[in-house]
Amino acid sequence: MILRPLLAIAAAALLLACGGGETASPADAATAVCRAKAGADEQLACFTALYGVTPLEAPPVVSDARFAAGVRLFTSTRLSGTGTVACVSCHANNNAGVEGFTLLDGRTLARALHPSLRGGDADDPANTTSIHRNAPDLVNKLLGAPQFMFHDGRVALDGKGGFITPVGDQLPPGLENLVAAQALIPLLARDEMLGYAPGSNGGRSENATAGLVGDPVEANPRPVWNAVMQRVLADPALAGVLADAFPEVPPADLGIQHVANALAAFQTRRWNAGRSTYGFHGWLRDRARWPLAADELRGALTFFDRGRCAQCHNGPKLTDSRFHNLAVPQIGPGFGSGAAGTPRADKGRYEVTRQDADLYAFLTPSLWEVRATAPYFHNGVYDSLEQTVRHHLDAAGHAQAFRCDSDAPLLQAGVRVECRDSQNAPALYATMVQRLAPQLKDPPVLSDAEIADLIVFLKRVTNGNNGG
Repeated sequence: MILRPLLAIAAAALLLACGGGETASPADAATAVCRAKAGADEQLACFTALYGVTPLEAPPVVSDARFAAGVRLFTSTRLSGTGTVACVSCHANNNAGVEGFTLLDGRTLARALHPSLRGGDADDPANTTSIHRNAPDLVNKLLGAPQFMFHDGRVALDGKGGFITPVGDQLPPGLENLVAAQALIPLLARDEMLGYAPGSNGGRSENATAGLVGDPVEANPRPVWNAVMQRVLADPALAGVLADAFPEVPPADLGIQHVANALAAFQTRRWNAGRSTYGFHGWLRDRARWPLAADELRGALTFFDRGRCAQCHNGPKLTDSRFHNLAVPQIGPGFGSGAAGTPRADKGRYEVTRQDADLYAFLTPSLWEVRATAPYFHNGVYDSLEQTVRHHLDAAGHAQAFRCDSDAPLLQAGVRVECRDSQNAPALYATMVQRLAPQLKDPPVLSDAEIADLIVFLKRVTNGNNGG
């Protein structure tokens, strides 16, 4: 059996490729073994073993009652301070859990603040504020032993059975998993679900719940969570399904942790590819029964071999769960203290760790349902897979060539998202490029045909019912 030595070599190669060292040579011993296999199917089987890409495990069992409660809560505006925004407002139920985007004359409209948060009509050109980051997808979030949530990993496991979050030690007890811990954080975000205190935002999105706490909200989250819980329990339908979901808990003891657990249960059952026999997952489960087409096989081999994508997109979820700086063009307002910079910039993971090595770095996303998760990157700067792939193949060049006037998404007709490029922020872009992830400093050169096949393969990384 050659599998065990292959995996040992793969581990060493991945440490080099994704741990900050030299990029592993595509001609190393393990790659040569895979290339020597007879036929594309056998070569791909070798590469998937090399990079630990196996079928996803089945998701945890979720009861019908938990699922029903999660559905109601996910679509309820009672979780927001304004009473007008729900989780589903930004996480569509039929599109891998992301909102997607709108096209105008062939150009992407960036995700602006929800109308109830920015005020006025949705198409009012005066509404020029975009939200800071793109809504993450919700696919397979609890599979594969995840360590982090959000683009910057600000919700994470602490290694001791608990969670690291922006609220510190103020999380309620009884949260069942990382997805549940994550679910509580958007309730505190003024530009997502909370809104603003009366008298602070010109009448836009102002509400009493938002006025219960000052900034940063995370320093005192309990008043907001308590107010949300009061509204949930005051709604007979919501209170009923929540009580049904947790029959072991006296109704008087139901708390915000039960809301979070129900939301996590719904997401876990709704968006997963664990049992799929469709697309690439079908091939992983039984490649003789569910084969890939010729162009899909060519694209998969490009992904694992010449394209070097698997250096960071590996394992069952096709992610190394690490943070990398890809020199993504800076659009939208910054996030965290980075928003106070000049020019305003999103510094990514750095805002969580304060480590220079994490400047402009973001979590490697899983590629499951990538066909449906546009616009791409943490800020939604690209609306197509081809643009995104080509950026990876020349990150420094694409970052430096990006122009706000011609390339930035629009908010509404004629209104551009807040944007910085290498002309109006040369120092910012020079720093991003200088700190570019090692894996992207000497990228492979792929032909247009190879890129086309690669995109065909990426569109098959799906279970057939989680995408749009």
